[in-house]
Amino acid sequence: MTQNTANKTQIRINTLPHAKDLKDPMMYYFLRSIIYPKLPWKKTAWTGAGFPIELLWAYDVFPLHPENMATVAAARKQSQRLIEHAEGMGYSRDLCSYCKTNFGAVDTRIKTSLGGIAKPDFIAITNTICDTHWKWFQIQARHFKVPAYVFDCPSYVSGTSDETLEGYIDYLVEQFFDFSVFMEKHFGKKLTEKKMRRVLEKSDRLCELWQEIYELRKAIPAPYSSAETSASFFPLVILCGVDVGIKFFEKILADLKARVARGEGTLTSGREKYRLLFEGIPFWYKMKFMYELAAYEAVVVYEPYTYSFGPRKPLNLSLDETLRHVARMMLDVPYSYNLEKRIEYFKRCVADYKIDGVILHENMSCRPSSSGMMDLKEAIQRDCGIPVLILQCDMNDPRAYAEGPIKTRIEGFIELMEANRKSN
Repeated sequence: MTQNTANKTQIRINTLPHAKDLKDPMMYYFLRSIIYPKLPWKKTAWTGAGFPIELLWAYDVFPLHPENMATVAAARKQSQRLIEHAEGMGYSRDLCSYCKTNFGAVDTRIKTSLGGIAKPDFIAITNTICDTHWKWFQIQARHFKVPAYVFDCPSYVSGTSDETLEGYIDYLVEQFFDFSVFMEKHFGKKLTEKKMRRVLEKSDRLCELWQEIYELRKAIPAPYSSAETSASFFPLVILCGVDVGIKFFEKILADLKARVARGEGTLTSGREKYRLLFEGIPFWYKMKFMYELAAYEAVVVYEPYTYSFGPRKPLNLSLDETLRHVARMMLDVPYSYNLEKRIEYFKRCVADYKIDGVILHENMSCRPSSSGMMDLKEAIQRDCGIPVLILQCDMNDPRAYAEGPIKTRIEGFIELMEANRKSN
């Protein structure tokens, strides 16, 4: 038995004083997600990752988020039965588990508190990040008999020239204007520059706070780990454009500043031996995994996934300039970087956050985010000289998580980091 294993019961995550206040933005959102679909004068839309959520708030449309509700189902231990229900409907086991959780939730009419979601007035989605969105949301739009608008986002692959990228941005901006026609035709709604600017100001403030939080995570010992950020980034997913998330982040930032000033870390033991980077969507049904790392005095101090939801927004620009900036962000964010940019990005993160090891989640449900992981692993090990562990799991399907083998691989990974440290 290693010393780390022996100390397993003695080390815990030190929760921030205001972590409990996450209930405020969550209650704000979930109560409205239940009430608004029942109000004839209030419009709601299904959307997903990669869609500029600010656009819906600017049109005074309340966003409903099937992927977010799928994570609720997983956390409430409902995702497996919903996924298996969807497979019973004829959907393949190889299909995205978010998608199948949603199909199962709709077909069984599960309540919102367990991951259910109301019928929308329309659907607005993109194919950026996720190549399943197209068909998934088309099927559900037909099921509910509601209109849908899908943004077609070109892939910003390695070798794309600046000229070609500008052409991609032109193509997306044209679709913003097409979306404007769609909104006016179906709902009589028009986008105003004043409303868009007000929403972007709030969104930018939210993202500014998130980036300040990430700057503080560079401190040694780390004051904040993914055990908490995997939940606390919720406002960035769905509430970019309203005040409630800003208030929560301001409290969290104040907690972190105080903790850093005292020289304290997120581990109750005060010991931080290994600083980790975790790439990929967490295992929502097994968030205990992030806490269990503390048993080995290991802390995940950076996640490209949660960071990607917080890009700064353009302010004081014309509407046309603003739309071009938003289009660029849709094409070029850390979570969807091409392999070449991704490698350079990871190398910077490893240096900036003093990373000792990287865990890559090769997510069976997310082909785009899992592509090129062997190349990424080899590049990090070669250029940064630290161990990299690839875990083949799934974000929402518990059947893909093998407790014993994963524990064994984590312990082997810890030993590699220890050996690497001693050799250096």
